[in-house]
Amino acid sequence: MVKLRSTRQDRTLLIAVWVLTVIVLVLGGLAKSPILLVWGTVGLIAAIYLTRVHFRDTRSRGLGPDIGSGGPPGSGPGDGEGEDAAPGQPVADATAKTDTSDVEESR
Repeated sequence: MVKLRSTRQDRTLLIAVWVLTVIVLVLGGLAKSPILLVWGTVGLIAAIYLTRVHFRDTRSRGLGPDIGSGGPPGSGPGDGEGEDAAPGQPVADATAKTDTSDVEESR
């Protein structure tokens, strides 16, 4: 899954949504216009939802073993599990691989 993070531009757009929502609600209340009150309510619901999403995406990530895994704890591969391993197949030991950079070539 793609990790999306809110940016400064997103915060600016969120502030614009809140400002326009307040303007529409105030004008709707002063003019006693039902359509402005309806659209102001729709804008208010959208602004609240977008604010929740923005705060969720900007809060700091906790330090833990699954940093960068993108899933809930325990969803990533555990010890001894490889991502490419087929189910039921033994996993090759990573320490058994030969590092070819240390091997001297003889000619």
